[in-house]
Amino acid sequence: MKTLGWGRRLFAVSIILLLVSLFITVKQNIIRRDDILNCSTKAIMHFEDTVTESVNVHIHFNFNAKGKGSIVVEGYSDSEAGWLYLQRYVQFDYNSKRVSPSARYYQINRWVSSKSSIDQSPDVIFDYFMREMSDSHDGLQLAMEKINADTVLLSSINSPLFICALKPGSQLE
Repeated sequence: MKTLGWGRRLFAVSIILLLVSLFITVKQNIIRRDDILNCSTKAIMHFEDTVTESVNVHIHFNFNAKGKGSIVVEGYSDSEAGWLYLQRYVQFDYNSKRVSPSARYYQINRWVSSKSSIDQSPDVIFDYFMREMSDSHDGLQLAMEKINADTVLLSSINSPLFICALKPGSQLE
């Protein structure tokens, strides 16, 4: 009979330890959960020829669950072709890695862009824009640093790029 009492206590302690460890795991986000990042920003960027190669655009970044994301770029480009409307959609797959409580790296693996029917900007201008986020391995890499509850800093491997306002639905812990 003493063995049965000892066994029950061991079982109860094991259950309590299991519940405590599950609580801590959920609290620390160790159970797989995607940080969903949805933000927008405005950018004016100058490229090779700073006088005639530039964009003035709104950019919408969406890093959604399960490694799927998109970028929408809309505004105007300036080039030798003139001041033209630009509207591009980029779909991509990504992996992310949290490097600190307020920072995360996004590695964009496969991306495909499409042009809206009203976009008249030269492709080379959009290519310059996308190359700003390049990690020189035919992929794109962005570092995200949470500035405060409403904004994040998105940087390339080389330099800061955008201060991005978080949209409703972003789930950054």
